[in-house]
Amino acid sequence: MSIPDLAVEIVNKTLKDANEDTARTIVLVGSKSAGKSHLLYSFLEKSETPRETLVLEYSFGRKSSQKPGMDKTICHVWEYGGKLEMLHSVLISVPIKGKFYFCIMVDLSKIKTIWNVLETCYQAMKENYSDSDYHPELVIIGGKYDIFKNYDSEIKKVISTTMRSFALISNGNLLFYSSKEPQLVRRAKEMFFNMGFGNGVSLKEKNTNYSKPLSISKGQDTWENIGIPQSTLDQIKQRHISRITPEMDINQEVKPLQRSHPEPILDSLATLKYDELRNMEHFDPALNEYLMLIN
Repeated sequence: MSIPDLAVEIVNKTLKDANEDTARTIVLVGSKSAGKSHLLYSFLEKSETPRETLVLEYSFGRKSSQKPGMDKTICHVWEYGGKLEMLHSVLISVPIKGKFYFCIMVDLSKIKTIWNVLETCYQAMKENYSDSDYHPELVIIGGKYDIFKNYDSEIKKVISTTMRSFALISNGNLLFYSSKEPQLVRRAKEMFFNMGFGNGVSLKEKNTNYSKPLSISKGQDTWENIGIPQSTLDQIKQRHISRITPEMDINQEVKPLQRSHPEPILDSLATLKYDELRNMEHFDPALNEYLMLIN
């Protein structure tokens, strides 16, 4: 049996052993290298060093019940590390069991990418689950706070306002996190443990001060507290991009090659090779085959 076949067998057996009352599903998506794998390894108490998540990875944790005769609680964890434009297609193939938590992690150190990550992931969530039997609870996590905390005060205020506004309008929980700060690791690990084996998201230490790491449970924030008028998602977006210019899409940066060879055919060949290399940057290898395996 091949390794992929064995992995599918393990996933299917684990899903079969769980029932809706004792199962939890956590889907973690968002920015690359924001700390997703480190957070999950901490939650699942894995001792090895996290490796890069290329497309989609599955893991699970079990917790025995303290009451005799009760089943074990099984938490199914799916982490997506591929390109965000492929997220919608990947989510279709993720099986959901029990209580469902959808977590979006953004890289706070890359402020120009924050809105695109939030918007793309949230849209993929709505497209896949709005009309389904699954209604995920949303958790928004700001990673790499150890870098973000040293940014200019005005930048931190703008980003924090955007994050709080987005969480409020999407009825999501909001937490800032860093794998480099033990207190924030403990707080995030505790939140994931409550999602996976407890009664849901629990953020005990509320903080709305942008000079410190944000920690706000859903329903615990207001437009008045944020300091802006009640807004639509589009108004939040326009307010954000007017202050933080988004990172330009790579497709918008591509310019045709200028004539540089004496023979036109050489220019044509160079253009074809250039397009081939450019398209490779947007290609996730073997994605379709991978999705077929987990169906």
